Amino acid sequence: MNLSYEEYLLILTFFIIIYLLSKQKKNRDLKKENHILKQYKEAVEESNIISKADLKGNITYVNDKFCEVTLYSREEILGKPHSLLKGESSKEIFKNLWETISSKNTWHGVLKNRRKDGEFYYVNIIIKPILDENNEIIEYIAIRHEITDLIHKSEELEKSLREDFLTKEGNRFKLLEDIKKSKRPSLALLDINRFGEINDFYGYDIGDEVLRIVAKTFRKFIGNKYSLYRIYSDEFAILADNEDKEHFIRFIKQISDSLSLNPLKIKGKEIYIQISYSISFEEKNTLKKTANMIKKYAKTNKDVVIYDKNLEIEKIYEKNIMWTTKLKKAFENDNIVPYYQAIFNIKTNKIEKYEALVRLIDEDGIAISPYYFLDIAKKSKQYLKLTKRVIKKSFEYFKDKNFEFSINLTLEDIKSKSISTYILDMLVEYNIASKVVFEIVESEGIEDFVEVNSFIDKVRELGCQIAIDDFGSGYSNFEYLIKLNADYIKIDGSLIKDILINKNSEEIVITLVDFARRQGLKTIAEFVSNKDIFEKVKDLGIDYAQGYYISEPKIKID
Repeated sequence: MNLSYEEYLLILTFFIIIYLLSKQKKNRDLKKENHILKQYKEAVEESNIISKADLKGNITYVNDKFCEVTLYSREEILGKPHSLLKGESSKEIFKNLWETISSKNTWHGVLKNRRKDGEFYYVNIIIKPILDENNEIIEYIAIRHEITDLIHKSEELEKSLREDFLTKEGNRFKLLEDIKKSKRPSLALLDINRFGEINDFYGYDIGDEVLRIVAKTFRKFIGNKYSLYRIYSDEFAILADNEDKEHFIRFIKQISDSLSLNPLKIKGKEIYIQISYSISFEEKNTLKKTANMIKKYAKTNKDVVIYDKNLEIEKIYEKNIMWTTKLKKAFENDNIVPYYQAIFNIKTNKIEKYEALVRLIDEDGIAISPYYFLDIAKKSKQYLKLTKRVIKKSFEYFKDKNFEFSINLTLEDIKSKSISTYILDMLVEYNIASKVVFEIVESEGIEDFVEVNSFIDKVRELGCQIAIDDFGSGYSNFEYLIKLNADYIKIDGSLIKDILINKNSEEIVITLVDFARRQGLKTIAEFVSNKDIFEKVKDLGIDYAQGYYISEPKIKID
């Protein structure tokens, strides 16, 4: 087709106009995107502490938030190494940090930094290497969020978790911790006989004062030579390390006799108390267990207060054989079963979840708590079989129900190749992962987070969620939650059951709920046994409640 010059010019002009209009639209779109991106950048800059560094770690850029938190001006900090901010974090952390980012990977963690005035502060930080088009590192960017307040609350919580609120001496968790640190420990358990009668007759205020005076008297006797603990209501413990056995026995008898002979004077009343005691010199792994064992034995054998390995061997052996046999028969007769306890959503007023709890049905049809057989199951090599049975039956039960359900896992379960593989196989077989929450118990004992997080990552990838059980007990650490990346924390029942009468418990719970809310975690209160406790946890903003007020564990759900 032959075109005239005018026709050709007209067509060319048309295409030029189309091109210009298209380019104009792209410019408008680009301008709009740049405007939005600018606002995103402003939002990030306002809420985070940001800096950039060159390949040597020298600071090349800081935002206003950085200057506000560190107290350094831009002129003072630009060109300086990041080590200027270094606090008391270990050398291993920084070695790992540089190895990670130098390998073109993102590093994240918690660092203790130092402001210009010398004051320490904590940041949750992500450091990412920036790569050019040839995949080479050209600089590093660090984005931080200050968590000093949370760290301080964590430290306060740690202290309160080791300290008895009434006597200000160490508590049970502090005792267990100190036993582990000891070299050649000696342990005495001291009880106030018939203490319940003092509470009943004189009232709890007088009873509390008795406990305070007893603690002060113990402390006066032992000074700083031994460690003192109140581990239960009226039970105290005295721990010695590298002490002569005979001397320790005489000392405990002396302190016990002194308190038993002289009355306590409280509000014009003279109250006589009797102290009984038991002593163990066993290895630290069995120290408290053997002290408790001899204490129980002493109730029927008054002259025996010092543990001897020969005292209970036959009795313990008989008991172990009995429960081992019961477990074996229960497996054979399919009498290891899960019971399910409801978890109530306080916000929606609905039961939305259940926790699977193992029970042994005995010959009389009575459901036996794991308290009686769990340790024996571990000793008799039946524990892994027990865990698998609960998983299998729970998965089968909930496969066609519209409820989430949780399974308790110990560190032993997670580390077991047999159990972890079985779990992954069952999740795939039943296609039920979106309903499953794994509750990790004994989280304070975790030392190798790589192994635990590897398991968590695998089940998360399938759709499962993670809960930390009994949080607030032991020396639970907020850092564990960050490292484990949990979805729920279950607030320890020992805190919840005393929340109406123990201000310290309430304050700990408030701190946990505040921390969980900031981290986007859901909270579950255990041991909600009555309406008053339920209303209290509701007022504190806890998300879920579990306990006998909601429902006792049942073999079938309603």
